[in-house]
Formats: sequence, C-alpha cells, structure tokens
Amino acid sequence: MHRFFSEVNNFLDQEVAPVANRLDEDEELFFEIYHRFVTTGALYLLIPKNCGGLGGERQELIDYHILMSQYSGALLFLQAQHHSSISRLKKLLPHTGIEEVFRSLIQKNEGIGLALQKNKKILRVQQTPQGYRLSGTFLWATGFGFFSHLLVSFEHEGMLFYTLLPFGPRESEGGAITLSSKIETVVFNALPSHSVTLRDWLITKSDILAMHPLLPQEKAVEHPATYNFAGTAKALLDLTLQGQYGSTPQVLLNHASLTTRWQSYYQHIIESSINPLLLRIEGFKLAEDCCLLARFSIGAASLLKEHPINRIEREIRQYTLAGYSEEQRNVYLTRIFHAES
Repeated sequence: MHRFFSEVNNFLDQEVAPVANRLDEDEELFFEIYHRFVTTGALYLLIPKNCGGLGGERQELIDYHILMSQYSGALLFLQAQHHSSISRLKKLLPHTGIEEVFRSLIQKNEGIGLALQKNKKILRVQQTPQGYRLSGTFLWATGFGFFSHLLVSFEHEGMLFYTLLPFGPRESEGGAITLSSKIETVVFNALPSHSVTLRDWLITKSDILAMHPLLPQEKAVEHPATYNFAGTAKALLDLTLQGQYGSTPQVLLNHASLTTRWQSYYQHIIESSINPLLLRIEGFKLAEDCCLLARFSIGAASLLKEHPINRIEREIRQYTLAGYSEEQRNVYLTRIFHAES
C-alpha cells in the first residue's frame, strides 16, 4: 500500500499539479489525465486482495481522499463514484457474483458508477416471469464515457436488490435507457453527469448481484466530503505560507492556530466519535477559515483567474453540498447560523 500511495503522489506532483485548474473545465485533458492516472492502480483500492485488488479499508480511503483533494477535486470526484460503489458491494460479501464483478473490474482496469435508489418513489418496479422491469429516473449519475455500468439498487416487497445497469442509451427486451443532455455545473464541469431514465428496463434474476431484507433507516452516515475538507484545508495552509505575506507574524500566528485545528479535525475523523453531520460542519468551517487566511496571505494575486486558491474554493462548495440530505441541511442551518432548532 505504501508503494501505491508513493506512485499516486508522484503522478499528482508531476502530471496533475501543473494542469489542476484546467482539469475542472477541459474535457479532453481530463479524459487523457484520468486514463493515464488509473494505470497507478487507483481503481483497485478497497477491492479485496483475494479478488486481485489492493485491499484497504476506511483508513486507506481517508488517506486517499486527503491526498487527492489537495491536487484535483475533479479527478477525485469521478473516482469517488467507483470507490463508493465498491464500498457498497464489499458490505454484501461473501457472494460469488460480487467477487466476479471485482475480478472483472481488475482485469479491465475499469470503474463503475453509482445511482442508488434514495427512496422507493424514484423507481417503479414490476415483477414479471423473467425478473423485474424498472421505470423511473435517477436525477444524477456521473461518469458516462468513463464507466460502462452503474451500481443500482431497487426495492420490492420488503427486499433491497442490487444490480449493474448499462450506463448509456440503449434498448433491449422491450425496455429502454435514455440519458439527458449533459448537466452543466460550476464545479467539475469537465466531468460528464446526466440524468438516467429507465422505461420498462428488464433486470433478469441472473442480473441480481445480491439482495437482503430492507433494514430500518440508518443513522446519519459519514460522507467522504468530510475527508475532502481535510485535504483542501491542508492545501490552503500550504498556499498560505507561499503567499506574499506568508512570513508576517500575524499570518504565521493564525497559520499555527489553524494547523492545530487541522490536527484535531483529522483526529476526530480517525476516531469517528462525533456525529458525522456535525463533523462535516467542523470540516466546512476549517476549510473556510483556511481559505480566508490564504487570501489574506496571498493578497490581490488571489484574484487572478488561474490562481489555485480559486479552484480550491469552488471545490469547497462541492464538498459542502455533495449528498445534501435534509438532515445535513437542518444541522448546517442550525449550527452555522445559530438558528433555533
């Protein structure tokens, strides 16, 4: 694992850092860099070693997110779809079908996207002698052109099913998959994101990877953006010392204070002892404060379009709102603005 992280770090330093700003917008460049980057084995992370992967658990995923988010949120965001899918599938092991999926991904060095059912209203499920026909729309799926399949879940009669769905427009067995036009965003616009609509799409019984009874609603779960805040804060602390005023006493004093906060925040992530909704706010505030100090240290040069601080600040917006649940919104508004709950 040490060798893997060393190779990734070298690639990020030499190949990604010089073009990081362009990666958010330049589709052709992003495509080229991504396909060169995955030769490091980045897509093997979390896949069990007995299936040909690198292995790794939560600690390795945390370290990976912190490293990647210092260099390119766009490159990380695409891979996060894959790693989240792998994490979901690992929880369903042991299962022969899932192990076969892992081995196939390793053999092809491919990733898979993610479009899990958030609630039963997303999809209409009709059971047939052949299996299940799905109709409905996943509003957001990222990675068309990079991933050939999406990990999809659906509910039926008290059971939760997992399957892989072809990621792209097609017709088969009287059903169809269609994609919306590309969703334009202000962050990571080089990445292709689309709405995916199913019309009577047939999932045969042999297509089912795994299933289990529906469980009671989980408590708030940790979102990977929590780790990303640590990475962006670290990058901003480095930019602070490189700024025009980075060696002034006031800047150094605040830098030391924020460095201590960063260490505390990282420890909170590792210990996983704080409500994940509250921990995400702690990360948001840390990243925001680091960004403000970096601007004061850099001065007017931070207004230049190509300065890396502007890319990082946009990415903080992404990490703040990714996977934006009602529970997270309520905690944000209560804790950040001190509103009454």
